[in-house]
Amino acid sequence: MKKIIHIANFNLVRLKGCFQVGFPFKISNGLIRCGYSVFNYPDRDICRMFGFGHQNWFAKKKLNKHLLNYCRVMEPDALFVGHADLVEEETIQKIKEMFPQLKVLQWSCDWIHPELAERNIASIKSKINVADVNLISTGDKKLLGQFKTVKNRVGYVPNMADDALETGRAFEYEELPYDIMLCANTGRRQFCGQDEEIEQIVDDSLTRVDGLRWKLAGIKGQPTLNGFEYVHALGQTAMGLNLSRMNDIYLYSSDRMIHSFANGQLVLLDKRNGFQDLFSEKEAVFYETREEFFDKVCYYKNHPQERMKIAANGHHKAHTEFSNVVVAKYMADVLFDENYKQQKKWQIIL
Repeated sequence: MKKIIHIANFNLVRLKGCFQVGFPFKISNGLIRCGYSVFNYPDRDICRMFGFGHQNWFAKKKLNKHLLNYCRVMEPDALFVGHADLVEEETIQKIKEMFPQLKVLQWSCDWIHPELAERNIASIKSKINVADVNLISTGDKKLLGQFKTVKNRVGYVPNMADDALETGRAFEYEELPYDIMLCANTGRRQFCGQDEEIEQIVDDSLTRVDGLRWKLAGIKGQPTLNGFEYVHALGQTAMGLNLSRMNDIYLYSSDRMIHSFANGQLVLLDKRNGFQDLFSEKEAVFYETREEFFDKVCYYKNHPQERMKIAANGHHKAHTEFSNVVVAKYMADVLFDENYKQQKKWQIIL
């Protein structure tokens, strides 16, 4: 049985946000269900333990020393590294020298547009020389290509669903407390090809769709949702608006998209991000213009049976093709050269 140390922000100290349905737990859970022995290493929490927050230089130095000793004791076959900015490239190189057969997979669920995501790009590149595989939640081959070297593999990893964590079944109910949900930070988002303030989109929808009931979090004075309060809200809302900062990057989305699918909401997607290549119109609702968006929100608000049918299909797709078991197995197969088969459209490898 191969042993994997998964270094990521498991957020065991700062209990804010929807951390429990994030990539770290889903990847680890999926790997375990695939038969791997997985040890979660919460780098930021351990750094806090060593003193004065997770950005302290002294604590960071102790963290890297601790990780070296931890690996020496655990004798891993692989490292999975996700957004572990506190771990230095030199530390991973030393671990590889201790264990010459060790493989390293780096994953990232942030966007990688060069004009707007310099920090995310720098984070990935900081470990590009020690990572054998880099898997990123953006399907655009040109954007992925900026991380390609002669020694590594670079590819797409989709947002994934976890049966044990995402238990909402909004598609089973005609009547729900809320019609549509949006969780975001106050600011601008790309909506139908234009940058707009989120609050304005919400206000316009209220004038265009009679009686529309929003479930909002983080905007218009509404508090954020933390922990399973977030999952409960997903299961109580009929539709989910997937609105990332940029909605025209191929197969990029905030993981809010899969949260909506996996908890039974009818998901509304902008055609510009290409997810119609992965989901059909029987599994999601696609829009291209403001008028089309508002018309479809109104239609499915007033036709719950049709909403429920499409949402049920999307829920099934999320928990089968995009199950964390399927995705984690694919990640491990690519890393360990286990003859992975590129049969699905989302299996993009450079």
